[in-house]
Amino acid sequence: MNVEDIPIPAMAAIRVSKEGKSALFETTIIQTTDNKYIYTMPVRVDNKLVNFETKGLLKEIKIEFAPFEFYVWKNISIVRFVEDGKSYLRIRTTTPGIKAMAWSEKPVTSTKKKKENLIREEALEMANVVQEKAQTEGDQQ
Repeated sequence: MNVEDIPIPAMAAIRVSKEGKSALFETTIIQTTDNKYIYTMPVRVDNKLVNFETKGLLKEIKIEFAPFEFYVWKNISIVRFVEDGKSYLRIRTTTPGIKAMAWSEKPVTSTKKKKENLIREEALEMANVVQEKAQTEGDQQ
């Protein structure tokens, strides 16, 4: 599939991976040019812009052309730029898109939930330790 065939607007997901770990981010395609560039809305997590320009990341974008019809572009480069005071992403690809299935992982929308769950797990572990200690002390009396 060629970049110029991408419907505008289109829902898309960017997946970045490094050392066996990956994260998925949703965005919207807003423009394409000369079969190399895909322009999207910026990705934000907790109201902060996500930086995709980190070295060593493998990046790919999957675009939904129609319900249950996806194409993926691999080995893309992503640069954030500002125009008229607004941020956008420019994605460069050198290969055609390949028909693909939807990714099964859920997109990252917040880092706070992870922290809250971690705090909850730590609190539960501490409560269990306290409860075990109280039972041990009660058994000794």
